[in-house]
Amino acid sequence: MPVQEKHIQQLYLQFLCGNDDAFTILYNELFDDLMHYGWRLSRNQEIVEDAIQDLFLKLYQKSFTLNDSSRLKPFLFRSLKNSIYNQLIRNARTAELDIENIEFTLSYTIEENLFSKGEYSLTDEVKNIMESLTERQKEIVYLRFIHDMTIDEIAQIMDMNTQSARNLISRSLQKLRESSSKVSMIILP
Repeated sequence: MPVQEKHIQQLYLQFLCGNDDAFTILYNELFDDLMHYGWRLSRNQEIVEDAIQDLFLKLYQKSFTLNDSSRLKPFLFRSLKNSIYNQLIRNARTAELDIENIEFTLSYTIEENLFSKGEYSLTDEVKNIMESLTERQKEIVYLRFIHDMTIDEIAQIMDMNTQSARNLISRSLQKLRESSSKVSMIILP
C-alpha cells in the first residue's frame, strides 16, 4: 500500500476513534484530489465544492462507515461522482441525462504533469492523441496513472467489474500506443 494511502487509512481510523483533528487533516489531504476529479466530471465549481462538502459532512456525521478503511479514497471518488451526476440530473430537470457520455476532461491533467516536469509546451499531436480516447477511457487513464489507483479501486469508482476495468485500461493503452505511433510516423520519416 502506498505511503499516502496508508496515511489516509490511519487518519480515517483515528477519526472513527473520535479524533476530530484527524478528520480535518483527512479533509485537507483529500480535498484537492477530489476537487480535481470532480472538476473533470463537471466544470461547475459550485457543484463540485457542494458535493465534496456534502460528502465530508456525511462522513463526519458517520452516516456511513466502511468495513475496509483501505478503500476510503476510491469510495469517496465514487460517492463524489454519483453526487455530481445526481446534481447534474436535477439541474437538467430530466432523468434522460446520458451519464456514460458526460465529458471527462483530461488535457488539464496532462498540462499539469508537463509543467511539473519542466516541459512548457503541449503539442497539438499530444492533445489529439488524448482526445482520441472515449470519455470512460480518459477517466480510467486519469485514475490509473494520475491517482495511481489499482484496478480494483478503479472498478469500484467506475461501477464495473474488475475484468471490465482491466479490459478498458488495456484498450485505452492500446489506443494511445496506436495513436502515438501514427504521430511518430508523421514526425519521423
